Amino acid sequence: MVTNTTELVNLKGSRPEIDDLIQQIVSESSLVHLSKHDLNYLYREKEVLKRRIYSFPHEKESRMEAVIREMMEYSQIDFLKYDRVILLIETSPDKPLLMSELGVLNEIIDLFPKRVEVKWGLGWNRDIGDKAFLMMVCSC
Repeated sequence: MVTNTTELVNLKGSRPEIDDLIQQIVSESSLVHLSKHDLNYLYREKEVLKRRIYSFPHEKESRMEAVIREMMEYSQIDFLKYDRVILLIETSPDKPLLMSELGVLNEIIDLFPKRVEVKWGLGWNRDIGDKAFLMMVCSC
């Protein structure tokens, strides 16, 4: 069962937690790839928040519109707090991300102040069917 979650990564003795997070992002960003080198800064951050959002569209709502709605309604993220953001989007290879859906990525980026550094990747996940998945990692 897929669920949406928000989690503060425990930074006390954080090496294993950050190692796991980086490995997950690197292995899942297969189409637009994020490398370990892109993510090493996470070891130096004071706070790392991981938000996982699956699309559960309402009628006449696209998958990515559903992701934004879910994020706004349930995530309770202080977008002004963070300096860096990683966005990883996954879809099934049978239901790939459409260009119009990729454009919605800008709406997510616009939630953060202009000073925020944003990195993003795309990947496949056969297990999610017609849903879209967004992993957002915010840090400061």
